[in-house]
Amino acid sequence: MSLLDTCAEAVVVGIDGSDTAEQALDWATTQAALEKRPLTIVHAASLATLTGDDVDPATLMAAMRAEGRALVQGSAARVAEREPDLEVRSELVLTDARVALLEAAEAAHLIVVGSRGRGPVSSLLLGSVGVALSQHARCPVVVRRPHPPESAGEGIVVGTDATPHSDPAVEWAFGQAALRRTALTVVRTFFEAGPEGEVAESEGGYDELWAQLREVADRFGPRFPDVEVHLRLRRGLADEALTQAAETVEMVVLGSHVRRSIFGLLDLDVPHGVLVHAPRYVAVVPDPEP
Repeated sequence: MSLLDTCAEAVVVGIDGSDTAEQALDWATTQAALEKRPLTIVHAASLATLTGDDVDPATLMAAMRAEGRALVQGSAARVAEREPDLEVRSELVLTDARVALLEAAEAAHLIVVGSRGRGPVSSLLLGSVGVALSQHARCPVVVRRPHPPESAGEGIVVGTDATPHSDPAVEWAFGQAALRRTALTVVRTFFEAGPEGEVAESEGGYDELWAQLREVADRFGPRFPDVEVHLRLRRGLADEALTQAAETVEMVVLGSHVRRSIFGLLDLDVPHGVLVHAPRYVAVVPDPEP
């Protein structure tokens, strides 16, 4: 069975043995159970990042396979303890994690990853995995940011620019709020001279922006009548406003245009500061339109 077959319509989680990957596994397990979808555990290891002049590649590959199998089996056992009725699949691939998970994203329903690996090199690589997926994956991506588990937030925040390009992210956020029975805050930011911060609805001069924000909520609210919705208009930069809004919630949701090449990683639509600084979970939902 190919990687695409194993990941088809599944919640896919990338693991590497790090703390954030373990937390991502737990979140993905809950998500798969809520959505009644299979969970696919993927561990990818690249020989290119580990070989040295004095190391036999065949010996190293065998060791990597053995370590990978143990990691996948341990993760599957952890899932079985939490959700014994959940269908669990697994894949061990010896290639770059970005390549493996971007391939998985072609068929997956959702990709979940941690944001830091084991050690400085792994941290850099796993960070680049999250960036690559957020830019190029064809399905939603959830990145677990490092944060103490005991300080879990409540609710979901989604950013919108009030154009159709952000509608997929807003719709996905509404769906997640309904699934998790939690509140949703829809945030629209704008930049102008003056102090940054929240703009009250009673403050004059912003009627059009408020009307656009209400229109966004009205497009999706009737489909999710049980979701408690809050609207926020903020003056300032989008990445700073959304990072601040994310401090007290479980997840912040952003939209992104899908790119066809993985090499333009610095050309970011998604505010990079949110992926770097937000606590807990950051979800990136692609806009399928070019």
